[in-house]
Amino acid sequence: MLFTFKEKESLLYNLCLFPKLLYITEADFSRLNEVLEDQLTDTFVHHEAYVAFVKAAQSDLEPYKDPLLGFYADEAISNYDFPMLLFRTYSFFGYDTYRDYLNAIMDDDEATLQKNLIHALLTVEQTETGLSDADAAIEADTIRTDREKLMQLIRSTPTTENHRWILMLLIDSPKAYLEVYRDLLDTIKPIFDKHFADHHDRFTHYKETVVKPLETEGLDAFTTLTQGMVPADVIETDLPFITSIVEPYRFSILRFGPDKCILFGLEMQTGFARIAEFEQDSRKNRAKVFKTLSDETRYEVLRLLARGMTSTKEIANTLGVSSATITYHINAFLTAKVIRVDKAKQAKYLIDFDRLNTLWHDFLDDLKPDNV
Repeated sequence: MLFTFKEKESLLYNLCLFPKLLYITEADFSRLNEVLEDQLTDTFVHHEAYVAFVKAAQSDLEPYKDPLLGFYADEAISNYDFPMLLFRTYSFFGYDTYRDYLNAIMDDDEATLQKNLIHALLTVEQTETGLSDADAAIEADTIRTDREKLMQLIRSTPTTENHRWILMLLIDSPKAYLEVYRDLLDTIKPIFDKHFADHHDRFTHYKETVVKPLETEGLDAFTTLTQGMVPADVIETDLPFITSIVEPYRFSILRFGPDKCILFGLEMQTGFARIAEFEQDSRKNRAKVFKTLSDETRYEVLRLLARGMTSTKEIANTLGVSSATITYHINAFLTAKVIRVDKAKQAKYLIDFDRLNTLWHDFLDDLKPDNV
């Protein structure tokens, strides 16, 4: 099994996501604190540095807030930002710069661009809905020429009302907006470069401690770096991987066009080590699981998952919250090992009843007088 680090693609991905830092709120920082609470000392330092980085970036990006809202949803996490929709259909692997990538996309005619953006909207949750690429392509072609169906699709998208309007504009005139977006990134890039330079030491450390082992030792290094928390059998073939300074605490297997890759955030090596240490304290682990279940919305998400509902879009619409909120709750359940992915059905989640039963009985034992 081979892992290949894609440095140019990492920079392209980070540049396109860099404006999202503008929409991180104090509540988002609180959520990150919740995930990282009781962590190792060096992780505290890294987290404080991340908060400082975000706030400095927000200050520099603030003058461009209005034009950025023409392409990014006003929420910290969204699958429906313009670059994420482009990534869904057009892979950025093999391109040296964002301009090369966007210029190649603009070679498509208007109708093809419209169809591909609609296709991206339909397949953002592809593994959850089971909609195949072929079926989505046919449906996208139909929707492109049917205004009412397009409006229905946009209205059902779990994002802000303003961004639904933006999505309609982007689909109506994709080529014109691609040019505007490319020019906007021209303006943003010097700001990004300045902040990326501040991460030079961390990035160099990442290449030594993550990139080098993965490229030379393969699955053995993968198992070590992830503390065995990501089953090796989820890696079905040789995969490229990218990193992120914008999402340093994220680990995901992502799809960009026809390509799959691993996103291994800049701080995830420490993150996995933190989780592994936490797992060793069984009583603290139990308390964390009960805290995870204490939020009412999160509790309702778990009940819907137990019923077999796995689409974040469907759950978000059912509960009247954003898709980003549902993604956050599902990630919390996965981290706490309350749920696990059903490998036979890809994105279907299974409730780990054995673990919950054990936790409950251990909790009752904790309350016995001899154990208090």
